[in-house]
Amino acid sequence: MKLDKFYRPKRREHIKETELASVVVSWLSDQHWDVYQEVQFTQGGGIADIVAVRNEIIWIIECKTSYCIDVLEQATRWGVHYRSVAVPWSRAHRNYAVAEYFFKVGVLDVSETVTEMVLAPMFIHGKQGVRQAKQYKDSLLELHKTFCPAGSKGSQHLTPYKITMTEVRKVIEQNPGCTVGFVYEQLGKMHYSSKQSFMGSLLVALDSFEKWCKIDKDSKPYKLFVEQSQ
Repeated sequence: MKLDKFYRPKRREHIKETELASVVVSWLSDQHWDVYQEVQFTQGGGIADIVAVRNEIIWIIECKTSYCIDVLEQATRWGVHYRSVAVPWSRAHRNYAVAEYFFKVGVLDVSETVTEMVLAPMFIHGKQGVRQAKQYKDSLLELHKTFCPAGSKGSQHLTPYKITMTEVRKVIEQNPGCTVGFVYEQLGKMHYSSKQSFMGSLLVALDSFEKWCKIDKDSKPYKLFVEQSQ
């Protein structure tokens, strides 16, 4: 893939994963890519560090503090147009041919700036590949751009469950006293597998885990409100 800019990195080997990812995000944004961070496309699925979109092209970049087989394999799991790994600049010799010819992924060297050492080859071909890439793109939300910085550890990323609860809260805020059935009519099944799963699980989740939600159990069906102090 031919990019707009090429950079020569300054000599800096010690860099945190979030710092490394931040440099890559800025570099992509300068080239007019829309950048989404820490994206989990499906419940229980893997998390992509960076998803960049431009002109319907999707480029996923995995950011790691070392160049190794594991990170190259991690990049290959994404069925999108281009896949790359971003790693810190190093004085040590690296076998980039393994990434280019065996794993079919690109390599970004990162310091204060970015150098694309291996151009990411086009991966998807045919109608099935295009459909899969479109499914990835349709899963992206504006919230993915800012919810959690790429390279973050733990469960800070935006999960399908968190997306559902964000949308559920919006519906309840706009319609105080609504029911679970009304929420389903507005949102559909969201990350749940079916209407039955949504109807059976949402009320339990709101009652058990979402402290912002107040449930009026004196009426049937139960009425939902947002706690004003939350």
